Amino acid sequence: MLFDLHTHCKINEFDGIVNCTFDDDFSLFPRFSLGIHPWDVDEHWEEKYAMLVGLLKNPPVGSFHDRLCAIGEIGMDKLRGGDMKIQEICFMNQLALADSYQLPVIIHAVKTINEVVTCLSRFQLSKQVVFHGFRGKPEQAAFLLSKGYYLSFGPKFNPESLRLAYQSDRMFLETDDSGMSIADVYSLAANSLSISPTDISVPGIFTS
Repeated sequence: MLFDLHTHCKINEFDGIVNCTFDDDFSLFPRFSLGIHPWDVDEHWEEKYAMLVGLLKNPPVGSFHDRLCAIGEIGMDKLRGGDMKIQEICFMNQLALADSYQLPVIIHAVKTINEVVTCLSRFQLSKQVVFHGFRGKPEQAAFLLSKGYYLSFGPKFNPESLRLAYQSDRMFLETDDSGMSIADVYSLAANSLSISPTDISVPGIFTS
């Protein structure tokens, strides 16, 4: 079964987790994630955070919590986004929220792996942590995998990092905002792993 760990496409023919915004109709998506993207973090982040808390406390649809798979994508980004200190505070608050509601987190980390891991280490998250759109080198992949985190790969990836995650049974695949189909991403990964796309298996933590 093809599973798209993280997509911005609101019309998805395969099973997966749609990254929603606060304005979306959550009832349309069997699985979705919700959070404050680091690109959207600014001096008004507390207003957005209050919206997120409000949705969790007073869900707009009865099946909201059944459909909400993760808090995300959240994290820190040195190349794009607001003040790093504000990003960190917003990120920490969302991690606390995920911890409180026992939800997995989908991480966006650009040039901030160490900072993000430091923030994560302050919590004992009971659910999974997935670094999405991972393009890092094998050394980074091994470091994150050693901490029990999962890695999700889109169309662009380091082949050795992909192999390390797959061998650890901690690999997901995703389309993100690439416009590519998840079937094509599976084909790229399969080619790198020298196996058939139908032989690729991903952890069942979101589908079991």
